[in-house]
Amino acid sequence: MNANLERQRWLGAFALAVAVPLPLTGVVSLPFLAPYLAVALWAVTSPRPLSALPPWLENILAPVILVAVIASGGIRFGLLRPVAQLAVLVAAVRLPGCGHRARARLTGGMIGLVGIAGIASSTHPTLALYLVGLLAFVLVSVGRLTGVELTQGATKREKKLAWPPVRLVAGSIVVAMLVAAPIFALLPRLRSPFAVGPFGGRAASGFREAVALHGIGDVKLSRRLVMRVSFPGVGQGHVSPDWLRLAGATMRHYRAGSWVEGRMKGERLTSHGGRPIELATGGPPGVRRHAEIVLEREGGNLFAPLGATAIETRSPVALSRDPSGSLRFPRGTDLPISYAVTFDPARVEQPPPDESDLELPPDADRLRELAQRASGGTANRLAAALAIEEYLQHNFQYALRSNAPVREDPVEWFLFRSHEGHCEFFASSMVLLLRTVGIPARLQAGYAGGEPDGEGGYNVRDSHAHAWVVAFVQGHWRVFDPTPPEGRPGILEAGEALSLRAAWDRFESQWDRWVLTFSLSDQVSIVQGVAQASARSLPVLMRATPAAVLLVALLLLVRVRRRRLPRTVEVAKGAPRVTRALIRVVARASKRGVPIGPGTTAREFARLASVAFPAAAQPLARLVGEHERYRYAGAEQPSWRQLRRTVRAAGNAMAAR
Repeated sequence: MNANLERQRWLGAFALAVAVPLPLTGVVSLPFLAPYLAVALWAVTSPRPLSALPPWLENILAPVILVAVIASGGIRFGLLRPVAQLAVLVAAVRLPGCGHRARARLTGGMIGLVGIAGIASSTHPTLALYLVGLLAFVLVSVGRLTGVELTQGATKREKKLAWPPVRLVAGSIVVAMLVAAPIFALLPRLRSPFAVGPFGGRAASGFREAVALHGIGDVKLSRRLVMRVSFPGVGQGHVSPDWLRLAGATMRHYRAGSWVEGRMKGERLTSHGGRPIELATGGPPGVRRHAEIVLEREGGNLFAPLGATAIETRSPVALSRDPSGSLRFPRGTDLPISYAVTFDPARVEQPPPDESDLELPPDADRLRELAQRASGGTANRLAAALAIEEYLQHNFQYALRSNAPVREDPVEWFLFRSHEGHCEFFASSMVLLLRTVGIPARLQAGYAGGEPDGEGGYNVRDSHAHAWVVAFVQGHWRVFDPTPPEGRPGILEAGEALSLRAAWDRFESQWDRWVLTFSLSDQVSIVQGVAQASARSLPVLMRATPAAVLLVALLLLVRVRRRRLPRTVEVAKGAPRVTRALIRVVARASKRGVPIGPGTTAREFARLASVAFPAAAQPLARLVGEHERYRYAGAEQPSWRQLRRTVRAAGNAMAAR
């Protein structure tokens, strides 16, 4: 195989390898991906080097590619998709003729851009394994191509040896991972810790403050404990499931597949005279209930029943309330946080509706038609809301897997194509449908239900995360839950012991926490933790410094006084065991003063050592004899056991003197 053909096949295989995430994440649509894969397969399987396209044909294809990328949607769903589709088409044009060295570099760069797009659009934990495999492939291919270029004109056997060593590839991967981990931890984070990329499947484990329907992926039933909730004075048999609907965030603005809430400055909540903080004033009097909550989840959101009227913190924490009514605490606050909430089960506390609660996407005609058909055209707002809720519950299926394609609005994809999804799709769809008939509506995210803990309280886990709708009908806010019953968490019995599925879910939860949502505040927390640990350990280090200095000085003194072996007794790598045994004895004799020159033979050494150590004459003669019989007569080497006995006998004789 000539160098051009091998270079072409490696680049074609590289093009196929980087394309693995593309059909899974949907960042490149099939009409763009198909020609790219076809040309890459052609480059791999062709028995001869492909010829490059004529320059005039490439010049004609360039504007055609640009028009196709713009016509496919442009940057409606972000910049990554058009860049990825442009890269795959340009790479498909450049792959023919990539066997030539001058063309190979540019082609490899375009394929690398395709790989970056695929990696950037994928957020599944298996991405780590894929990256390791892709790095190994790149190292092997680069090493092989370099070896082929260096061995041009060599023999066939020498060309077969032009492969990078396995240890070099494995060592390079380990070094790359060790270097990449601290770089990832140190690079600044410019996005919200809850934000995810707008492309690809992300495992949604638990509560999410920012709902991006294009980035949900699979809902994983994580078993991580979030909080413990109890209702003093009320038995578990008298606890309503509605009391365990705990809101953490309320969202109003829907933009291209995501609920976007700006970081508006919130109202700081303070307690006066140690009294509970009032969250709502006025309103009709009703039965008040009390909930004791211990929050163990990081994130900055505080969870409370929907009719919360007052809160009292048992832990030192600074609380604030954003314009949507969500309660927040500063990141880095020590957990757990203990607090008590007074709430009215018959009310839903929310700021009054405004024009943002009626916002709709630019193209909402199909949504209006569907809302009119689902509600039956009734003018009664409550009846219309109940009809839309029932329509979604009975005509759509709950599913854990909901990867919406990036080329479509996810709500429209759910309503008009897939007809299945999980709670965030159901709730988002109902909010937009209610708005088309003039009903102000908001999406709420939090937790619903829990597991009895056997002590009168409830354990709320990530798997209880849920999304629902609050709509303003008949003069007050009301809760609607369009998710089918099988998709609502509810009050469940305690789960089983840790299983392989639960272990994987826990791993995915950690991946979400420390990779996908790793934020600037996490970096600050890590720096603060290191600084605090250093401050605590500084006195111990100061006390241990003199002992450490003394130990280092002793080691240096021993090293300086230690006599090095002469160069004549250096052991070559792979030397026979009888030779290594003889050299070990030579080293001991040299340390004890036996003069050994550069030309000293084995017999001469035995004579000199026997004069200095008469008791060692017999084992030295036996060892030298075995060495000469193996080296000059072709005899078998003695076993390691015999050699150890001989070396030990000679060493003991030298030590005895």
